[in-house]
Amino acid sequence: MTKKLLWYFLLSSSLLSAQLPDSTPLQTTIDTLYVEYTYRLATFGVGHNGVSLGEEALQRYASTNLTTVLQLESSFFVKDYGVTGISTLSGRGGGAAHTNVLWEGFNLQSPMLGQADISLLPTIFIDQIDIQYGAESALFGNSSIGGSVHLQTNQKFNTGWSFLGNASIGSFQQLGQQMKLAFSNKWYSTSFRFFHKQGQNDFFFEDKNAFGTPKPIRKQTNARLQQTGGMMTHDFKLQQHTFGTKIWYQYSFRQIPPTLLQTTSEDTQTDMAWRATADWKWVGKQISWKARTALFAESLLFQNLGIDSRSQILSSRTELESTWYPLLSHRFNFGANYSYFTALSTGLAITPVQHRTALFLSYKFSPTDMPLQTVFHLREEVVNTQWTRPAVSLGTEWQFYKKWYLLAHLSHNYRLPTFNDLYWDVLGNPDLEPEYSWNSELGIHFPIYHKNITFKGGLTGFCNLVDNWILWSPNPQGLWRPDNIEQVWARGLELQLKASYRFSSGKISINTNYAYTQSTRTESTTSSLIGKQLIYTPVHNANIALAFQYKNTQILYQHSFTSSRYIDNLNTEILPFYQFAHLRLSQSLPIDKSTWRGYIQINNLYGADFQIISNRPMPWQQFEVGIQVDIQ
Repeated sequence: MTKKLLWYFLLSSSLLSAQLPDSTPLQTTIDTLYVEYTYRLATFGVGHNGVSLGEEALQRYASTNLTTVLQLESSFFVKDYGVTGISTLSGRGGGAAHTNVLWEGFNLQSPMLGQADISLLPTIFIDQIDIQYGAESALFGNSSIGGSVHLQTNQKFNTGWSFLGNASIGSFQQLGQQMKLAFSNKWYSTSFRFFHKQGQNDFFFEDKNAFGTPKPIRKQTNARLQQTGGMMTHDFKLQQHTFGTKIWYQYSFRQIPPTLLQTTSEDTQTDMAWRATADWKWVGKQISWKARTALFAESLLFQNLGIDSRSQILSSRTELESTWYPLLSHRFNFGANYSYFTALSTGLAITPVQHRTALFLSYKFSPTDMPLQTVFHLREEVVNTQWTRPAVSLGTEWQFYKKWYLLAHLSHNYRLPTFNDLYWDVLGNPDLEPEYSWNSELGIHFPIYHKNITFKGGLTGFCNLVDNWILWSPNPQGLWRPDNIEQVWARGLELQLKASYRFSSGKISINTNYAYTQSTRTESTTSSLIGKQLIYTPVHNANIALAFQYKNTQILYQHSFTSSRYIDNLNTEILPFYQFAHLRLSQSLPIDKSTWRGYIQINNLYGADFQIISNRPMPWQQFEVGIQVDIQ
């Protein structure tokens, strides 16, 4: 069945895919003196659909976290459990564990849960976000099946002092402060970032589960949030050498409100994290080297009526890689990675230790006499003493007309079982095998320019087939345990359109993201589940942004739509579709080398009453007023 479905897609698909509207395939020219070091995605991420968000785009999200950014700027489905709940990503029909989130190339997914809580990632700590749709385990390792989100904290040299500050107040006693202070000269660059956020989140909502009509209006309880964190970076440049360090500390306390199935809740969750990285780069005439290492120490404390559930995770990763340019048309990237993971938890039967060692190789061919790029990747990883199947991928981009591009990508990928899957007390299954997948995409990218009008669009067709899907289900004794019992087939389309019109004193722009996704089981131990859509996987997910700027005044309207989702495996229970809108009005005032900006933002403009996750209400209209200062 697996081979038939894969070949059917490869041979008969007429779907097209696109690279991100804001980018073009990388240039093939090489500096005659030294090659410039760029991270792997920028140089070798060929054949993928995606989008890139820089500092200018992220500035308007300075008071928020990655949940809001990815809800409104990507076609990923964001599983948001509410204002004090976790948020995870689902890409191309996969689960939260199939979309990895990388900071400086290091995966932020928890080795216990296998997912990253993006509500804990403040935007002020990030200078660039590269959203890569589709799988690439050969390039980025474990879990890259549904896509990847790459977070960069950039370094700048010889720019002097700069400052970005943001302060805001909002509904439900929301308060927030964010700042970024940076300095650099020719050889040294440093920055300090800080954020604080708090709120009572005692909003009103309609209790849809209550008997009678009309439904009663209740006030949310036990929903206080307090988060704070800081990041310090240092970078040094000495001729061909660059050294850098980054330290990230974060504390988060959140009360977990009752669901609509509960009357009260006293649950709380406290998260703490220390993340430190160090890297060295050397750039030569035809070769560059990079060594980097990271140490992450994270803890989680869940408390409920005197019950303390504690988890502590320690991980370290070290990597050495080189990019070699023997000839103008040929580039190689090769290296080795070693990772160490351990966890201590009241829920684990043992204290697991995991060692991972990986070797990887990439080759890129970019002929100088034709607009074509082709990349081949290979990665082999050993987990403790067990070899995974090799991850391989082949991607290509062809500029067939002006700046119009065709793209194609085929890959074999993997996801390792988590510590909870393997070792959860009584219920874990230490015999689990990794999940493996075949992933493919095909497409077109088509920009059009006419005088003051710019139009960029792309259409992506994708097909993913995942074997050994790990599913927690009841065994004959009635205990829920994980097993490799599923095969899942995900296929669909992604559409991106972006247009802008410039006039003498301003600009009008529109940006649209849309994803159509069918993700169904093709093999299961329960025959009635075959052909059923996976739970919490919307068929349609879209957002649109309309921006109008006249001189120093800007109006931004953003609208998000998500279709209904099944919340049971037999597809009998449905959570209705939802949509919400945000409106932001901002006024800038340039003074000397600074820009002062006041703004007012209305979230959920029309007061939509909806649930993203069943029985977890979301707030109606919310207001935020803030002031931002940018000094260069």
